[in-house]
Amino acid sequence: MEIKEKTTVEEAMKKSPAVAAVFKKHRLDCASCRGGKQDTIEKVALNNGLELKALLKDLNRALKEKD
Repeated sequence: MEIKEKTTVEEAMKKSPAVAAVFKKHRLDCASCRGGKQDTIEKVALNNGLELKALLKDLNRALKEKD
């Protein structure tokens, strides 16, 4: 159930509502983004100047805390 580089935004958002909070923390409006079906976490990080490893760490931490 881990979020990885090639996970799409839509797939990540379906895993937990906590994921949306992480995107918001990083100032990403992924909940209303039209590219969510095809954009990967890697692409979102690259396009927004974010460090991929840090974003993935925050996303996966949110998933673990949810459980």
